[in-house]
Amino acid sequence: MSQPTAVLIVTGAWHVPAHYQKLRDALESRGVRTICETLPTNNNAVPPTATLHDDITFLRTLVAKEAAAGTRLTVLAHSWGGVVSSGALADLAVSSPGGGGGGGVADLVFMCAFVPREGESLTGMLGGTNPPYLVDDAGVLRWRNPIEHLYNDLEPAEAARAESLRVAAHGTAAQATPIDAGRKAAWRAIPTTYIFCEEDQALPLAVQEVMVRRVERDGVAVRRFSLKASHSPFLSMPDKVADIVLEVKGKGPE
Repeated sequence: MSQPTAVLIVTGAWHVPAHYQKLRDALESRGVRTICETLPTNNNAVPPTATLHDDITFLRTLVAKEAAAGTRLTVLAHSWGGVVSSGALADLAVSSPGGGGGGGVADLVFMCAFVPREGESLTGMLGGTNPPYLVDDAGVLRWRNPIEHLYNDLEPAEAARAESLRVAAHGTAAQATPIDAGRKAAWRAIPTTYIFCEEDQALPLAVQEVMVRRVERDGVAVRRFSLKASHSPFLSMPDKVADIVLEVKGKGPE
């Protein structure tokens, strides 16, 4: 009997599983099981009630359950999901004691995502300040012109739908919280891929490049792919993202 596999999508901040449905459909139409859950920090609470550590605990619990069932996971982390995944998954790799019954995380794919080192926060990676397109409203981060920055390669109707699904609030404190300095970042323990998004207006290509070069300077090989996409390639080119994920997963594009 073959080992069960799945692609686990870790969402970005302000985003929910419905945003990733086109990508899930593209993968599932090729026989790949997908998993995508709402992170605690995307609960839209005002004032914010969930923390980065809540997200990390949530992801670890989800992955540990799959690992115990013997599932070999390819984790696809988008944006904020890269912070959560980096802080959560190192000891849940297939080769680690946390990978029960041969299950665990086999591959980690960052999709226009943040890649922190140990003890580093998302805000810290951006120099300790929020970018100008975000407003800190009493501890709640809100977007100025979200369509322009998140969905700039979508047709107007699709961009409007994506915006209608978007969670309005994400906590300033969550994004300023560092991942655990005492726990190895997941990309040091799990084979790592980065999908660069060349037209990203939220996480510019130059910043993506800096993060990946840091990882490589730390002696970690990164497999690279590039798409001429916005911060939301799962909406604008889901089939191309699926092709990359399948190639990383070892199945290859069909």
